[in-house]
Amino acid sequence: MAELKIKYHYQHGIADAGKLELYDAAIALRGISRASAIITHAFINEEVRTRGDAADGAKFYINSPKRGSFIYEASIWFAGAVSSGLFYDFVRYGFNEAVGKFSNEEYYKKLNERIEPTIGELPAVLESPLDEIHRPIKQDNEIKLTIMRPRGEKLSVFDSETALYLQPHTVPAPHEISGNVTKYNSLTGWGKFYDLIERRTVSFNIDLRSSERQRSLITWSLHEHNMRRDGLLFLSANAVIAPTGKIKRYIVHNVSDKPFS
Repeated sequence: MAELKIKYHYQHGIADAGKLELYDAAIALRGISRASAIITHAFINEEVRTRGDAADGAKFYINSPKRGSFIYEASIWFAGAVSSGLFYDFVRYGFNEAVGKFSNEEYYKKLNERIEPTIGELPAVLESPLDEIHRPIKQDNEIKLTIMRPRGEKLSVFDSETALYLQPHTVPAPHEISGNVTKYNSLTGWGKFYDLIERRTVSFNIDLRSSERQRSLITWSLHEHNMRRDGLLFLSANAVIAPTGKIKRYIVHNVSDKPFS
């Protein structure tokens, strides 16, 4: 079995005294457990689980808190061989996209085979456990959390701004949605959509019970995109929006190759 470790290092505020409020620490530890299981299961099995109570092919342990600020060390034992570099990059991608810090798509090209089955869905499912991990930060804005490899290489940094990003609300889309599909998983209904007004790609989800016509338009647009053609679509959707005003994802109700109005 192969063992990999992830450190969760809370700093500043009361954490610099080597302690956290008991309830806050308990909630944070539950979040660490859930987030570790969700992202590890997705890495090994190329599917996203929502509960976060276990991962097929791995076991999880928590090591004794370290001295110096407040450090949890999660130990993950894999049933088979694992590329440590690829796994840590996958953790970096998943955590950072969930809190709105993922921007360098070129850096993650080597992860495409791992990311593709989980596109859009993994960051959305990670929101709840990461919100729990932020519990000490929400109670004391001075606290920051650095998630790192055992030798100190940073994977992600959480603070009061990332805590805010994990408190989205759902509203009708604030503008017409037009653009083209850039990625799509027909087994899960999750994908990526280049929004012409936002001028960036936004995650989306369409119900798998949608009509064959709706889903065929999604795959048509993706095909056109891959052929370097427009593949223009119009979406009717709700938008999941962070308190910063940034659209995190679309929940799609209707798809058309013509404007709705």
